[in-house]
Amino acid sequence: MSRKHLLALLKSFIAQYDLDLQNAVYLLGGRASLMRLQRFRKTLSAIKPKFQHLCRELNWLCDLLSLDMVGDISSDESGYFALIDPVDDVVWTICVLTDIAQGLSDDFDEFLETSEIDLSEVAA
Repeated sequence: MSRKHLLALLKSFIAQYDLDLQNAVYLLGGRASLMRLQRFRKTLSAIKPKFQHLCRELNWLCDLLSLDMVGDISSDESGYFALIDPVDDVVWTICVLTDIAQGLSDDFDEFLETSEIDLSEVAA
């Protein structure tokens, strides 16, 4: 998979699930997380976004959606998570978004590993 293809997939994901992502991020991380998502979207729309930065932001999004940040009881995310009703439909939406974002993150990681191998072979 090429870098261009990965960027297209990420842009498509962000565009297709825009409102669901904003809602989920706000529910799980509050206003600060929503602002970070909006900066991520702005970075993604740049002419030549930095691939490493996009990977870092995608990993952050995966961590937030998959509740990795909830483990720290003193974190803001833990408090926001406690306010979500477990039977609310948004829980299902968060699960779907998590699966898709994690798949994209895995693709990005695989691409980075492959490109590092290619660079080391060129250097040798």
